[in-house]
Amino acid sequence: MSGFVEIKKRMESVEMISKMTRAMQLISGVRMRQAKRLLAEALPFSVHCMRTMDRLLSMSPELKSPYMRFREKNPGDKWKLDVFILTGDRGFDGTYNADVVAASQATLERRVRAIEEKGYFPDITLHLTGTRGRDELRAFGWTIDESFYYSLKEPQYLPAVELAEQIQLDYQAREIDETLLIYSMMTSPISSVPIDIRLLPADLPGLRKVIDIACDDPDVKVALPPGFPGEPPTTPFEFAGDVDMLLDYLFNTYLSGVVYGALVEAYASEQTARMTSMDNASRNSAELMTTLLHRRNRLRQNEITSELTEMSASVEAMRYIDSAIQVEKKNSRAGVD
Repeated sequence: MSGFVEIKKRMESVEMISKMTRAMQLISGVRMRQAKRLLAEALPFSVHCMRTMDRLLSMSPELKSPYMRFREKNPGDKWKLDVFILTGDRGFDGTYNADVVAASQATLERRVRAIEEKGYFPDITLHLTGTRGRDELRAFGWTIDESFYYSLKEPQYLPAVELAEQIQLDYQAREIDETLLIYSMMTSPISSVPIDIRLLPADLPGLRKVIDIACDDPDVKVALPPGFPGEPPTTPFEFAGDVDMLLDYLFNTYLSGVVYGALVEAYASEQTARMTSMDNASRNSAELMTTLLHRRNRLRQNEITSELTEMSASVEAMRYIDSAIQVEKKNSRAGVD
């Protein structure tokens, strides 16, 4: 019976794990849909800022915004590159963090080669939002800003604005020459893929592709305004005042929207990965429970068969003993006679 008891205890453990994974799957699903709604709310704002900057720069070719072009430097100068990598803090999300780390390593290697080809010396600092992936990237030899931390749990707009403003101030002070953002983006309702975008100098064509992917998401599309994004306006307009100040304001609001959208997208991707992982774990638990149930039934059947065999053997033994007793009695009576 020891094997039967062990299987029963294991079935109880698997049942408890299955309940936990189903609960985490439901919670992650709710959080993922909430993040999609937040992303849908942020997209019109980001698109409007981007289109306004596009129109200003296209209508005024003489404008040379420092936010739209790389700085000219002398060969051998340092090229200060800040890279913000949106990883998570928690586990149970399958290969989510591992995929982001692998994509970051590939992007960094590619960018280092491009910088060195221009004759610059790459000076790269990584800023990870979560705690996952730090050891792996540190092992690759990258410099990590240990003082930087930004949790992806329920992204909010105001902290994203503060982060975007700090990035812009560092760029204005020439403390950095380029800023990259690496995060995982939803490509379908149930899958995501790590991507990298250049925040500064701004890569508007690359950001348009990111927005197109986001707008194709059914959960995002249903929460967007009717007809969004529509065609960009072509009516010329005049602006008064300091153009540089206007561009600074537009880039600040645009950068805030992009950073916030990336944080929300990464949060949704993490929750989707966790939901998928927990769904697989629940399915595996159900399969394991079925296997254990069959094993328990076979063990119980073997025990019943063994008991029946022992009972049959006992009956046969009793019959043999009874027969022997009867024979002995006959022999005893015959001897008396």
